[in-house]
Amino acid sequence: MRLFLVIMSFITAFLYFLIYALYDNILAVFGSFNVAGALSSFLKIFVLVIVSFLIGLIVIMLLKIRYEKSHFDYRFALIVGILPFIFLILSQGAVTNFIIVKVFNSNRQISEFVFYFLSRQIVWAMWLGFALGTSVRLAFKRRLKHDLSYKMEQAQKLF
Repeated sequence: MRLFLVIMSFITAFLYFLIYALYDNILAVFGSFNVAGALSSFLKIFVLVIVSFLIGLIVIMLLKIRYEKSHFDYRFALIVGILPFIFLILSQGAVTNFIIVKVFNSNRQISEFVFYFLSRQIVWAMWLGFALGTSVRLAFKRRLKHDLSYKMEQAQKLF
């Protein structure tokens, strides 16, 4: 089961990566299909989060750590995923510009640093997806085999 999930995660991650890589070409095929800029940006980020989620899931499955039951580790997701989530929200621009103007009085050096630091939405989206993917804990239980065995004498007593 683990091998099947790893293979399927590789395949789907590859397909989502192809969708991301060819996103502009796919939209060009649908020439009359107009998508708003914000929705297009959101879909690209969403596809990246899914790809990196699958990559994180593959990493966790390859570690072969045994768990009692499958669960999502909220604490780990919060610890590892809070920074990329905040940076992904701040990378949109309006909130960041407000902070730069109000707190730093439009300092040029700070605004350039913040722009170049937060403008990497790809990095923040992939980090967030990877954090969410590695927070999934899957338990693969072995099938129970019958421990009872009958001897011929016991079988004859039954009949």
